[in-house]
Amino acid sequence: MPIEFVCKIKFAEEDEKQKNKQDGDKESLIEESCTPPVKDLAGFANSSSLHGINHIFVSGRLGIRQTLWALAFLTSLALFLYHAAKCAISYLEHPHITSLNEEATPEMVFPAVTICNINRFRFSALSDADIYHLANLTGLPPKNKDGHKPHDLMYPAPDMQDIFNRTGHQLDEMLKSCNFSGQNCSAEDFSVALSLQEMDFPISPAGKGICNCFSDDKVRVSSLNR
Repeated sequence: MPIEFVCKIKFAEEDEKQKNKQDGDKESLIEESCTPPVKDLAGFANSSSLHGINHIFVSGRLGIRQTLWALAFLTSLALFLYHAAKCAISYLEHPHITSLNEEATPEMVFPAVTICNINRFRFSALSDADIYHLANLTGLPPKNKDGHKPHDLMYPAPDMQDIFNRTGHQLDEMLKSCNFSGQNCSAEDFSVALSLQEMDFPISPAGKGICNCFSDDKVRVSSLNR
């Protein structure tokens, strides 16, 4: 006759740990539920993140400091509500309708680009008369030939337009390569940008040399003419 053995193993140590853990959780829940709620405004003010009220609602007698804080708090609150209501009314009185139209174009209008040389003159192109007339602009002392005084030198009257056009750096000497929208451009596609000052010669108001302005309109016109 077969005999059946039933073995029961009790993990006493692990069961004891699990029981202790459950008891600890119950105690923590009981402690949290037993925490007394804030009953006065002073306790609420101390635990609140609202700026200023912790200085207003304090335990004890109301003093001058609490009164000033209360006035400042109420004034700030009134100003905030006033501006908020004013903005809301202004927003409701002026409805806005936004309309967006998309337009696809094969090419965009290129903004004008101005190129200026930082040097106002080419020293190699300046003559003695030019240096004499431009001494104040260039910072160079006027030349004195053979010990003569500057006012004894017989120089013609200065022609500023001629001096700047003749001694200024020309774009065709500075421009190495130019390409716009797959088309080659040259110095002919630039125009001299006149000064904002009341002068008859092209000089930039920032004290630089001749300024040249590029616009894609010239490139388009030249390409059509070709």
